[in-house]
Amino acid sequence: MKKKTGDNFRTLSDTKIEFPRPTGGLGWSKGWSNYASRDEILDSSNNVLNNGTLTIEVRIGPENYCRRDATPKPSVADDLYRIYQDEDTADVAFKVKMNIFHAHKAILKARVPELAELAEPYDTKNPIPMKDVEPDIFEIMLKNVYGKDVDEIYWKEHAKQILDASGKYGFTELKSKAEEWHVKNIKHNFTIDNAVDELLYADGKNCALLKKAAMDFIADRGEEVIESESYEKLDESPQLRKEFVKAALSSKKRKRAEE
Repeated sequence: MKKKTGDNFRTLSDTKIEFPRPTGGLGWSKGWSNYASRDEILDSSNNVLNNGTLTIEVRIGPENYCRRDATPKPSVADDLYRIYQDEDTADVAFKVKMNIFHAHKAILKARVPELAELAEPYDTKNPIPMKDVEPDIFEIMLKNVYGKDVDEIYWKEHAKQILDASGKYGFTELKSKAEEWHVKNIKHNFTIDNAVDELLYADGKNCALLKKAAMDFIADRGEEVIESESYEKLDESPQLRKEFVKAALSSKKRKRAEE
């Protein structure tokens, strides 16, 4: 770093100074404990003052931003995404309807072992047929394998589809995030009918967060649910029906206690 005196720059060595942080505690920063003495500033030979006025220019930013020689370094995710759909290095392909997606078995093995196991007998000349997923959903999933985050707009519009497909093919992390988004998208739009459907879906797909959200909704409306046609759907799972009855009774007791 350099400090300016008049039109000349004078280089000073970096020194670690301990400054109090706004949130409390102490943190290390770089700077000078004595940037310039009063005598140095008042010395006319240094040409610091302009008509007796001291002007101080302060530029604040991250250290790497301030350094002119700093260049952003690509992340592992950036490097990984560069070989997404690279046909020259790919050793396996997926066929989703009329679309072909190329991939690398080693990356699949590290990121999605279940999908990697499915891909093992195949190669780029003999693509894996994917019949139960839409091309745009599979593309989102495969890009995520290569380090690409899912855009918020897709979460808002396709969370349930991503949840369903990621669960089928072992995209564990993606499934968890898709479940969070699906709950966020639907919890304010629950009805007795769709809440019962979501409860059955969640129970079958091992989606604990979705199951709790749906169960809480119908448990708070126990009598309405029992009188509805949707209640018969719970016959598909006797265990789930027992859980509902227990949750509904607990909700009823809680409401009485709050009155």
